[in-house]
Amino acid sequence: MSGPKMNIDHMVFNVTDLDKAVDFYTSVLGMRVTMRFEDRRMAFLSFGDRLADIRLFEVGGTDDPDRQHHGFNHVAFEPEGDVQTLDLLEARLQSHGAEIEGWEGHAEGRHKSLYFYDPDGNRLEFYWENPSWREESRQKVGKAFNR
Repeated sequence: MSGPKMNIDHMVFNVTDLDKAVDFYTSVLGMRVTMRFEDRRMAFLSFGDRLADIRLFEVGGTDDPDRQHHGFNHVAFEPEGDVQTLDLLEARLQSHGAEIEGWEGHAEGRHKSLYFYDPDGNRLEFYWENPSWREESRQKVGKAFNR
C-alpha cells in the first residue's frame, strides 16, 4: 500500500468526571493541561511536545452522539501532506468500503478532520492542521510547560 506517511496525533477518551481524570493524568502521568473548555467539559493534555497527546471529553459535556458513552472515543492519524491529502484518503476509504462518519472543522477552520470506522467499529480520524494553528499550538504547549 502506498500513500502518505502517518503519525498518531492524539487519542480521545470519554470520562465520567473531567476534574478527576485531569488530576490523574497530570499527577500520575506528569502531563500538563494545554487547553481546557469548561463550556464543553473537555481538556487537552500534553507530555510536552504537542498540543494534546490525550484529549479528555466528559460524558454528556455536549449533545454530540460520540460524547454519550464512557471509554474510548477515537484515535487521530495525521498524514503528511496538505489538506487535499484528506480527500485522497477519503477516496481510499470509499474504495475499501469503509464506513465514513463525515467531515468536521475545528478551531474556526484551522484544522479539518475526516471520521471513519475500522471493521470492528472503532472510531478513527484523519486529521490536518494549518501552519498558523501549529504555531499557536506550540505557544500553548510552551506556556503550559513554562518555556
